[in-house]
Amino acid sequence: MNHGHKENEEPAMPQILPARNADAPRRSLPMGISESMSDDNQRLLEELHTRQDALDQQTQLMRQLQTALQRAQATNQELALVADRVTDAILICDANRCISWVNPAFTRLTGFTLTECHGQLPEELLSGPHTDAAVVAQINQNLAQGASVERLEVCHHRKDGEPFWVRRSVQPVHGPEGQISRYIEVLTDITEPRRAEAEHARRLEAEVALAGKVEFLGRMSHSMRSPLNAILGFTQLLDMADLQQLPESQRRHLQHIATAGHQMLSLLDQALEFAQLDDKAVGIRPQRVEVAVLLREIRAALEDEAKAQSITLVIDCPPMTAWADGQHTRSILTNLVRNAIQYSSEGSTVWLTGKPAPDDRMGIVEVRDQGFGIDQSDLPRLFQPFTRLDSSRGRHHGNGLGLAVSQRLAELMHGRIEVTSTLGHGSVFALHLPLAEAQGVGRPVGRGQEPAVMLPPLRIVHVEDNALNRSLVEAVFAAYPQVRLFSAESAAEGMAAIESHRPDVALIDINLPDGSGLDMCRKLRAQTDFRKLPLLALSADALPDHIARALQTGFNHYLVKPLQIPRLLGILSTLPTQQAAPPTR
Repeated sequence: MNHGHKENEEPAMPQILPARNADAPRRSLPMGISESMSDDNQRLLEELHTRQDALDQQTQLMRQLQTALQRAQATNQELALVADRVTDAILICDANRCISWVNPAFTRLTGFTLTECHGQLPEELLSGPHTDAAVVAQINQNLAQGASVERLEVCHHRKDGEPFWVRRSVQPVHGPEGQISRYIEVLTDITEPRRAEAEHARRLEAEVALAGKVEFLGRMSHSMRSPLNAILGFTQLLDMADLQQLPESQRRHLQHIATAGHQMLSLLDQALEFAQLDDKAVGIRPQRVEVAVLLREIRAALEDEAKAQSITLVIDCPPMTAWADGQHTRSILTNLVRNAIQYSSEGSTVWLTGKPAPDDRMGIVEVRDQGFGIDQSDLPRLFQPFTRLDSSRGRHHGNGLGLAVSQRLAELMHGRIEVTSTLGHGSVFALHLPLAEAQGVGRPVGRGQEPAVMLPPLRIVHVEDNALNRSLVEAVFAAYPQVRLFSAESAAEGMAAIESHRPDVALIDINLPDGSGLDMCRKLRAQTDFRKLPLLALSADALPDHIARALQTGFNHYLVKPLQIPRLLGILSTLPTQQAAPPTR
């Protein structure tokens, strides 16, 4: 009998429950089913429930892991985006310090891609001839001891061999058990700051060297100007006297002395100017320069030199006013004219001409000679310092400084010198300078008074320790009976003479055996009676900053030795007499 069961029907299997949350309370079987199940089936069902719970837990854990992975991927993407955009080079190395990843900034800095540098040691990849081995050793020592590297500066080399400077920082990263798992390194490019620092150091070194050179040349110039002061000063006195009583041969000898003295002075001036060409102390003081007047003055100064070679100086210049430093412009044109005289054929002509440029913004002053001319291949070397062309071109060799100095001075005044020449047909040197009208400079009220030879009655105290220089000044004023000259050999004697004689003007040397002319000036300016006393510095010190210091101290004028007697007389002719009361006794 089948007792209600159909034939061939399989026995019913227990139902498998759907997956449930592991934290849900365990469900018991309905009473009827539980009673009707055998013990084996009931154990099987319990095992199924247990496995279902484990599966539920694994599913939940997988979901949590998936969420964490998504978050990590998002964070990694953000970090990668930051690493890609930072300007510092970043590289990650494994525990053996081999490169495993670099950012684009590393490739831009070094030239190495990740493929090229993967698996290599940073030091071996980047070191080169300029890399300091001691710094690399320090980096390796720190990392071997488990320490970090903080901002060490070292020179490395790019893929193409070009050196560059970086500031390196390396941080070890430790794993769960404390072991180093990798290194993160940051390279900050400091090439430009280091170059700027090196350039600044070179500039300071050059300035120190330049200051020493200028100081040496200043002392040499001072030492040589003192004897030149006597040579040229007494020559000027003889030239101002009636020379017709002298034989022609002696007049020529006197002319040769003057020419040689001025040439030596020119060499001193050129050497001193050349030493200061890159010095901030070189003063460019733009002013209105009447070019035609300046050319006439230069012709008068060099006419004797020209006559000695039977050379005629001809001026053709309409009224034209340049905006330039008057002293430097005179120096440039004097050098150009002197060169034209030296390199011209005997009996020829040198033309000094001036004209505005077509745009009326620049003035052009040309010095044209009929000399030997210059080969076209030599023209580029003309303005190089210490460069002298074939000495057969003229009678004088020169020192190769004049044109280099002149060109640099012209550039400092926003001008230039150009040259055109044909071998065998002479040369033209053209000085271009800004015109005053083009600079918006108003017209002057009038020109300064020319040096005069007539002097009012004056009482003069002259303070000078050099006997020859005192004799020169005494000889200058011997022709003026209305002038009373009191000489002193030291600062102390000079102060006593000024307080005793109450002069109209004092001529004071700067370097005195018992003090400085600057100290004398300060003391006099501090006294009410002498606060307005005209003070003239007569010194062989020709450095511009020393001249400026003397004028700032209180000197009214500064005359550089060798003394230009007409200029001294011109200044004295304009001074009012001192109004101080006579000294009390």
